[in-house]
Amino acid sequence: MMQKIITCLIFSLASQAILIAQETAGLPLFQIGAKNAATTSTLQLTGKVLDADTEEAVVGAVVQILDTNINVVTDAAGQYTLNLPQGKYVLNISFLGYETYAARLHVFESGTQDFQIVEAALDLEQVTVTQKRQNDNITSVVGSVEQMNIEEVQQKSQFLGEVDVLRSLQSLSGVSSAGEGASGFNVRGGNTDENLILQDGNLIINPVHALGFFSLFHPDLVNDITLYKGDVPAKYGGRLSSMLDIKLREGSTERFAGQGGLGIASSRLALEGPLVKNKASFIIGGRASYFDWILGRVNNIDLRKSKAFFYDLTAKVDARLTPTTKVGATLFNAADDFQFADDVKFDYETRTGSVYLKQVIGEKMNLNALVNMGQYHSTLFDIEGNNQSRFDNEIRYLRASLGLFYQVSEAYTLEVGAEQNRYEVEPGALEPIGEESFIEAASLDEEQGQETAVYLQNQLKIGKNLELIAGLRYTLYQSLGASNISLYAAGEPKTIASIQGELSFADGEEIVRYTGIEPRISLRYTLSEASSLKLGYSRAFQFFSQISNTASATPIDIWQLSNYHIEPQRADNFSIGYFQNFKDNGIQTQLSLFYRDIQQLIDYRDFAQLLLNDHIETDLVTGKGRAYGLELSLNKNYGKHRINGNYTYSRSLRQVVPTDTQVGVNEGAWYPSNFDKPHILNLNYVFQPHPKNSFSFNFTYSTGRPTTAPVSSYTNDNLLGIPIYSERNEFRIPDFHRLDFAYTIGPWGQNGYRENSLTLSIYNLYARKNAFSVFFRQKPFESIKAYRVAVLGTIFPAVTYNFKF
Repeated sequence: MMQKIITCLIFSLASQAILIAQETAGLPLFQIGAKNAATTSTLQLTGKVLDADTEEAVVGAVVQILDTNINVVTDAAGQYTLNLPQGKYVLNISFLGYETYAARLHVFESGTQDFQIVEAALDLEQVTVTQKRQNDNITSVVGSVEQMNIEEVQQKSQFLGEVDVLRSLQSLSGVSSAGEGASGFNVRGGNTDENLILQDGNLIINPVHALGFFSLFHPDLVNDITLYKGDVPAKYGGRLSSMLDIKLREGSTERFAGQGGLGIASSRLALEGPLVKNKASFIIGGRASYFDWILGRVNNIDLRKSKAFFYDLTAKVDARLTPTTKVGATLFNAADDFQFADDVKFDYETRTGSVYLKQVIGEKMNLNALVNMGQYHSTLFDIEGNNQSRFDNEIRYLRASLGLFYQVSEAYTLEVGAEQNRYEVEPGALEPIGEESFIEAASLDEEQGQETAVYLQNQLKIGKNLELIAGLRYTLYQSLGASNISLYAAGEPKTIASIQGELSFADGEEIVRYTGIEPRISLRYTLSEASSLKLGYSRAFQFFSQISNTASATPIDIWQLSNYHIEPQRADNFSIGYFQNFKDNGIQTQLSLFYRDIQQLIDYRDFAQLLLNDHIETDLVTGKGRAYGLELSLNKNYGKHRINGNYTYSRSLRQVVPTDTQVGVNEGAWYPSNFDKPHILNLNYVFQPHPKNSFSFNFTYSTGRPTTAPVSSYTNDNLLGIPIYSERNEFRIPDFHRLDFAYTIGPWGQNGYRENSLTLSIYNLYARKNAFSVFFRQKPFESIKAYRVAVLGTIFPAVTYNFKF
């Protein structure tokens, strides 16, 4: 028996040797050193692995000697080093995206030998590339995160045929807005200013055009969108509710291309191409509007007399200096000119730019550095009668960040870094226009603040089912001069009458500092291949807040830095979510609960004067807030029929208790915020009967937002029917609902890279007159009556032609 086994083993080895000889006979042969060289020591073979076309170094290629345990990985310069005894070998080189390379080596002495490998030719028709894994909702650690690529954005609701990033975000669970034409978006009961918005690392202060009808982001340049709804990574800070990360595409390094669209309200164009082939590229895009004629056909009389124009320009350059070093720059400019009836005119502009460096260090480490500079300027013109004037305010900022990512092992990664933000705020300057204006010039002193943070974040797999991300962020904020600080009497509310002294600070001198430690943790426990449970907690501080006493923020609302009298806001966010997939991840479901506790919440007292108030702390009050709710979602993203649906129950409540040093709101009782909308439902249905045409329906419903209304009136000797108002936000405007439809034909005329498509869309299909607000008016000798203001109270059909070349 043993003899048969030995015979079979010898035959097997002999057969394998013959096969190897046959397979290697056609391989290129490299001889290192002379055949007659005799040595018993270990030899060293070095060299580089290069791209056969570009002759650039290939970093991370695996170089191995077959039938041995000898294998190495090329370093940042594409260099390899092999230590092996004298002999004959078969060398194998492999790297993702390249054909496997094999060669025979006869090594007699130490020496050098370079190798060139060729990119693999892929059968693209058989490959489906997606932005994220099908079960990413199960395997990702962070539960309170939403991701979309531009294809998903294009299937969402379109106003006047425009694909819009913010409008698409508002179809996600936990995301809402105050109403049509409202500025910004609200996440899980948070205010619009509580969202950190970055476009390729560029800070965006006001993300909307035309007072909220469109967003600033050029859809043809956007690559993907990530929204963190509370469980924000430790490297981001400064906002209480969320972080929106918008990544732009890189231009093609191989060919010149373009795309764009022509619509009834605006047009857009994007161009891209190589600056240095296969090494550096550019992409640039612009949009401009022309929809005054549309405003003339809306239901609102004031909007009919209004005018609107906007443009934006986005440009990006990327260059790979070496295989491990990449640099780039992004520039962004957007401007708006909006006139409301014959009363007021808004001009506002965003200018921002950044440069970045990405460096691969060794095999497991990446370094990222970014510097961002920008400004946001807004102007309010009063164009009526003797009150003609202009009111300007401006925000300037300089930001820098440095981060290091280290892949310690397959189960453990580490991120560390630092960030600094410098803010300069001009709260306001008022100037009269024309000789007949009665307005007197006035201005407020500039404010300065500096925010410095360091962070550390660990991601660790523990066993088969448990993975967590644990981070810590430490922030130091400094309010800086020059400034004169009023001192108020102790134990009394802050009023002009209670001022007792003043402190003076020189330019750049520290007035006050605030520090905070922000722990962040996210945990995922996998229950099965198709289900998981996720927990999250994060703390955040906000040192830069928008102050507004309107239902929706406007471009000229002031941004207030934390200072001697105004402490930073703080929020603790909690979440738990259950995720379950069906039919091989084709159907995804989610149930999440969230809770936010807010301290030092900033609000305003009744009848507050916020603009041009050099003692604004006398009109502001601090309290606490809480936001809580649940999110349900179901997504079916395969086949001809695609369904995305979600329901959100969300409450956003505030409390300002009267004390010895401040007045209260609603006598210290809890009250809903201006953007509290308990019930929100979004449904998106896409039917694609053919690859070159599709239908989509989008339906949205939400509870009407809160409002303050008169509940009675009284008379005196001089006036008739003086109204008495309810507690703040005691009532609600009517509920909101709307149905939109779009039909896309194409792409057609495909010829190489050229293609065209046509989208026919109808916004507000059944002409719902949704109320943006309710106001009250009293005519002589009549009782007070309520009037509904519907910004877009009719159907808006649109046609958009899209092209690529």
